[in-house]
This record gives sequence, structure tokens and C-alpha cells, in this order.
Amino acid sequence: MQIQHTDHFQVRQADWEADQLALRAVRLAVFVREQQVPETIEWDGLDQEAVHLIAESDDGRTIATARLLPSGQIGRMAVLPDLRGRGIGSRLLIELLRFARLQGYPSLFLHAKHNSVEFYRKLGFEAVGEIFEEVGIAHQMMCLNQQKLSPSIEIQTRTLAQHSGRLKLVELPLQQQAVDALASQSNRELRILTPDLEPLLYDRATFLEQVKRLAVERRGHLPVRILLLDAGPALRRGHRLIELSRKLSSAVQMRAIPEEFAERCDHYLLADNTGYVLSRHAVPRTLLLDFNAAATVRRMQREFERIWEQGTVHLGLRRLYL
Repeated sequence: MQIQHTDHFQVRQADWEADQLALRAVRLAVFVREQQVPETIEWDGLDQEAVHLIAESDDGRTIATARLLPSGQIGRMAVLPDLRGRGIGSRLLIELLRFARLQGYPSLFLHAKHNSVEFYRKLGFEAVGEIFEEVGIAHQMMCLNQQKLSPSIEIQTRTLAQHSGRLKLVELPLQQQAVDALASQSNRELRILTPDLEPLLYDRATFLEQVKRLAVERRGHLPVRILLLDAGPALRRGHRLIELSRKLSSAVQMRAIPEEFAERCDHYLLADNTGYVLSRHAVPRTLLLDFNAAATVRRMQREFERIWEQGTVHLGLRRLYL
């Protein structure tokens, strides 16, 4: 599992032997001291066979935990009290769902505290059976319904080159999530064909950070190439991707699309050799997303290369490469 960075914290897969003290410290604080769960129940002997996730703050402090048992049961979801309400629990659960999906777990379930049912419901879980008591606390069994995952959770739990299936995205926040998800999972290259560097997609800190990461990791291989119809609006706005191209010109380059291609071009982002987001020329406000569509991506790559070879540097961009 890749380390997933979010605002001021990161989530990674833990190793029980190496991270045991840190994991235990959070669970002692949350379950034993705060919720009064007896230690004989908390340490149930199942930790060594479980998959553990750990959330750490920027200064290295362990702030949250979660685990997944071979049976598919999710549990030990714990966030330190002073850090709740910041999306840490949601990110932990989403990363567990991504891991389980990638590893082929047949079904996932959990025992939710009664006051946490709505939190899990929003992430695709459904209540099963009656409320029951566990260690003196009311709980509800909940099972993941893959058919009712929201588009947002679908995007966040898919893995590049692993999960196939096209999603149709109309709402801008989902389109932004799609672009960020593909960029963050790309390890080789990004190819972008865009009318004007669409700022609502490509001039955002989360996307720019991934471009910068790829440019540094793959320096010397020209990992980020961009074809655009009109650089004028982006230049006038001070688009940050143009500034990044200036600073990292050996890794991020842009060319103008020749006029003969301009009228019939679809717009897209290609991630490595398998993932894409696509806006068809005839339906400009809708994006199609697929994390694993190698044949489609190869076709778009051929088109991209043909245009790239004939593309020129826009007059306003020439100073970037001088």
C-alpha cells in the first residue's frame, strides 16, 4: 500500500511487530481509558494476523489506528480525542476499503457503536440485524454494500491498473477527485490534452503536488507532457502549472495543438498506460473515468503522440524553455 498523504497527516500500512507500541498507545487511550474497555478484551490475540493501518501527523506522532481481520471484519478504528472531526477516520476507512478491494476480500463488515452508524452508512455500509451490546456499549452490525458505494468512495477505493469499469462524472468535486486520484497513483507519466489548462481541474494544490512529485521522481524522462489549444487564458491568470513548467522544464513541457486538430479533439488526462479521464468534444461538462482501460489508453496515446510531434510552443510559453 502506498503512503497516502492528506492535510497534516499521512496513512500507511503498519507492521504489527515494528509499530506495536504506537498502535497500542492509541488504542489504550481511546478504548481502554476513554471507553473503559477491559484490556483482556482489547488485546484479543488477533492483532498478529490482522492488517493494520496507522495515521501519523506531520511531526511523526501516531494519531489513529484501524485493523482488518482475515474474516473481513473491520475494527479497532480509533482516533485520538483532540484530533476528531478532521477526516482522519474517513481516510483510514477508505484506505482499508481500497486494500480489501485490491486483495479480493469477499465481504466486509464491522460492529459500529450506535452513535457511529451514520458515519459508516455514508461510506457504503448497511445495518444488519438488531442493536446489541458489546463491552457495555450499544453496537450495530453493518456490512459493506458494494452496489451502493457513492461515486466519491468508488473513486477513492479504486487502484490504477487494477480496477476496471467506467464512471460518468458530472459534478465538479467528483471530477477533481478523479484527476487527483489518477495523478497520485501514476508512477511513470501523465499526458494531458486540454483546451486552456482548465484551472478548476489543473490549477489546484493537490493536483500540482502530484505533478511536482512525478517530475522529481522521473526527472530526465519527461514524465509530464501537456497539449493545449490556447495558452492565453492560462498565461493571463498566472496558472501555477505554467510556473511549475518553467521551474521544472526538463520534466514538465507544454505544446500548442495545431489548428488542423483543434476542432475535433477530445480532452483527457492519461495516467501511465492504463488510466484516463476523458471529456468528449460533444459533451464538454461530463468526464468519463476508468482506472484500468489499457486498450483505450493506447489509442489515446497514439493520438497524443501524433499531435505532440506536430505541436509547437505557444509564443507566450517560449520564454519557459529559453
